[in-house]
Amino acid sequence: MNRVSGAVRFLLLLLVCLLVTACGFHLRGETVLPEWLKTAYVESDVRYSEVADELRRALRTAGASVVERPEQASAVIRIEGEQSKRRILSVGSDGRPREYELNYLLSYGVYESAGKVLLPSRTTSQAKVYAFDEVDVLGKSTERDELWRELRRRAVAAVMSRLRYSQPLRKQE
Repeated sequence: MNRVSGAVRFLLLLLVCLLVTACGFHLRGETVLPEWLKTAYVESDVRYSEVADELRRALRTAGASVVERPEQASAVIRIEGEQSKRRILSVGSDGRPREYELNYLLSYGVYESAGKVLLPSRTTSQAKVYAFDEVDVLGKSTERDELWRELRRRAVAAVMSRLRYSQPLRKQE
């Protein structure tokens, strides 16, 4: 009896593994980039851009070679703009803010090293709501900074996902 139930459990586990892999499931963070993106250069107007560093890290993790000069790259990913906004969502009876919404927008385009467009400019936006407590200003300030970092990470993940499934514009001859 025990031997039969063990075999049934094994077969069920094997069936679940087959179903999960058959549906195209991939672990989060695993990104396979197309061949045209295997050598990339990340360009940003901001010298020490956190989002540019995060994008370089994500590209390396996905197996791309991130080069130091645009001439060496098969694709130049240009960070064209970042915008961070904070807006009040709700106020208390005393008229002071209780909740904020953080919005982060990231605009980017992908180009050849010669400047021809491979992927036209796109914008990804991420948003997060957080409660504000004036009694714990320091803690909430730290929380807000961490939320901004998380929004940048999510924006980079969205860019990587779009890059994974994008096809470059056809070269005009």
